Amino acid sequence: MAEEKIQELMRKYLGVSVPRLLIGIIMLVFGLLILVKPELLGILVALYLIIDGILVIFDEYIKSRIAGKAVAG
Repeated sequence: MAEEKIQELMRKYLGVSVPRLLIGIIMLVFGLLILVKPELLGILVALYLIIDGILVIFDEYIKSRIAGKAVAG
């Protein structure tokens, strides 16, 4: 499920564990915002893609550094 991925990312990168109830509330708030202001959907999707892209690049960078140290050391 989506909230499991969000929890994993928050634990991995921010060191924060968020209860499922809080994630559900955040999802409801964003869903209501999109219903009220449909043009907000584009901004939210763009922010998600930017943040997800940064996290993927950061994750790959960390993996390559770890692999480089394993080969050198």
